[in-house]
Amino acid sequence: MTRYRQKDATARQRGSLTTELAFMLVFVLMPMLVGVVDFGQTLLAQAVVTRAAQVGALAASRNLDVTAAVNQYMQSAGYDLGLTQVTTDGDRTSGTPVTVKVRYETSGMYIIPWKNISSDLGQVVGSATERQS
Repeated sequence: MTRYRQKDATARQRGSLTTELAFMLVFVLMPMLVGVVDFGQTLLAQAVVTRAAQVGALAASRNLDVTAAVNQYMQSAGYDLGLTQVTTDGDRTSGTPVTVKVRYETSGMYIIPWKNISSDLGQVVGSATERQS
C-alpha cells in the first residue's frame, strides 16, 4: 500500500487550483472585461454623437453650416468623419423647429462583432432640436 505524504497532496491541490483559476480567467473574467470595454465605448460614442447633434442644432438655429459644425465637433473628439452621417429636418424658416440627427458607425470600435448579433448595435444615433431664429 502506497502512502502519500501530506506535501504531495498539498502540491496536487495547488496545481488543481491553478488550473481552475486559469480556466476561470480565460472563460469568465476575460469575456466580462471585453464586454465592459465594449459597453464603455458605446456609452462614450453615444455621448459624443448626442453632443455633436446639439452643436449641429445650435448651428442650424443660427443659420450656420450644420454639417461643418458637426464635423468639426466629431473631429475634435477624435472620431472618423467618414463614418459620420448628418441629416437635418425642418424648413429652416424663422420660428420653426429644426432637428439635426447624427449617426455614427461604431462597428469598427468593438472587440466583439456586435453588428453580427444585431444591426442596431453597429451604430449610435443622436438627435437634437432647436427653434430657428
